Amino acid sequence: MKLFVKRNLKKILTISLALIILASVCVAGMMTSNASGSGAGLAEWALGAYNNHWRYVWGGSSPGAVDCSGLIYSYCGGARTDLEQYATEIGYVSSGVPRIHGLGLHQPGHYGVYVGDGMAVDARGDEYGVCYESVATKSWVEWFKVGACNYITNGWEQFNGSYYYYENGEYVVSTSREIGGVTYHFNGSGVSDKTPADMNAVANSSGGAVKKSTSSSSKPAKSTSTTQSAPQSKTLKVGSQGSKVTKLQERLAELGFYSGEITGYFGEMTEKAYKKFQKAAGLTQDGIAGEDEQNTLYSDEAPTAVTEDNDKSDKENETKTDKSGKYSVGSQGDKVSAIQQKLTELGYYNAEVTGYFGEVTEQAVKDFQTVNGLEATGILDNDTYELLMSENAIANTVEEETEPETEDSAEDEQYEEEADYEPETEAVTEPVQQAEKVDSITDIAEDNLAVAQKVVVKSNRLTKNALKSYDNDTADVAKSVQKNAGFIVWLLVVLAIAAVVTGVMFIMSKRNAAYSGARVKGAKKKPEVPVRYW
Repeated sequence: MKLFVKRNLKKILTISLALIILASVCVAGMMTSNASGSGAGLAEWALGAYNNHWRYVWGGSSPGAVDCSGLIYSYCGGARTDLEQYATEIGYVSSGVPRIHGLGLHQPGHYGVYVGDGMAVDARGDEYGVCYESVATKSWVEWFKVGACNYITNGWEQFNGSYYYYENGEYVVSTSREIGGVTYHFNGSGVSDKTPADMNAVANSSGGAVKKSTSSSSKPAKSTSTTQSAPQSKTLKVGSQGSKVTKLQERLAELGFYSGEITGYFGEMTEKAYKKFQKAAGLTQDGIAGEDEQNTLYSDEAPTAVTEDNDKSDKENETKTDKSGKYSVGSQGDKVSAIQQKLTELGYYNAEVTGYFGEVTEQAVKDFQTVNGLEATGILDNDTYELLMSENAIANTVEEETEPETEDSAEDEQYEEEADYEPETEAVTEPVQQAEKVDSITDIAEDNLAVAQKVVVKSNRLTKNALKSYDNDTADVAKSVQKNAGFIVWLLVVLAIAAVVTGVMFIMSKRNAAYSGARVKGAKKKPEVPVRYW
């Protein structure tokens, strides 16, 4: 056996090296291929990140340390760049978020995960980590289906220890279904009151059951997730839905605060009506119906609307906004008041806060847009609104040019009115002319200083935008490097193994050559013949 190994050492080493490289290629292929998952799985993953207190790490995509897009990528892979590469279907949050577990949420520069029941999870920053909050508390713009995830259309789905039933792509709420001969009741959050007898059964139009195609889904195993249940709350707010919201809308309509349709969905109109109730009841006007406030709402002491309900006219005249959320001359409402208040704080708006978007407000918006490097249209669009309400908004450092009347000026006017003489000599006239020239030069200098200040502020804004763009480019490069880090490590390992094997083969070859040379030399050496002397 030893002799066989010695004679075939080179072949054995060559075959071993080939097998190592082949195995490494397979492993590398597995490492670089995109993962996939389900919407419910992504939602559970996000809740687990929150419950287990994952850290926020910029560019991170490993369990325990992620950034906003890394939270999604760490579960299902896929793209990590822009919304178009992420999504297979996109909609606007302002129109409502579909009842689908594991949808992605997006606002400029940030991503999150919708986990159902109006709640979302997102990795927010170094100071916050992973957060679990209502969708309404953050300015999410779009919802989208994550391209690397599969979403159920019809049938049962298990999520976070509970069971939900999907029809036409959304789980049902506040209803009942007969599935497989068993009647199931679903609460306002969509949770079934029973464990499904057959996860593969779906209700048909006649109330019976048919089998789901096994090619699209399979019976899920019992959940072994370590995630905890999401916090349950009796609080109602934007995004809530179900029988409790229906009851709330009916009560608000009874008291004269709500005149819309009874839909069972807590939207902006319901929020506005509830704020009116809170104002009448002397409560904090946050639009959130807490448990204690609901007791007041349903009590006999609940206040009624003291003025004629103007919800219909408010709906027509509250804002001249389009679906993009733009505010312009003629818009009015609480949001316009908030805009005016913010413009006042930044020094652009000096009039009374009226809640009406007039010409004064339009000019203030134009000034803000000019100083902050935006197109001065006077229309407050999404970009302008987002910047206005952010910490990056640049204040107006140029004070209004006013000329308040002083005692000196009053005395001068009185003197000019009472004086009835002409200057006696040119010696008096010349200093006055010089003083007027100095005042004129001072006015010009002040005007130039104001213009210079505006130029400096605008330049600072443009510089910040350029640096932000540079940071984004740097982030993309860093993410690309991180994504390829596994491949680089694999390549280094393969090269190291190849170097070791090559070295061993070289050493063995030298030893064999030396051994063979010694044998040949010994074989060619002639024996010494003794010399005979005659």
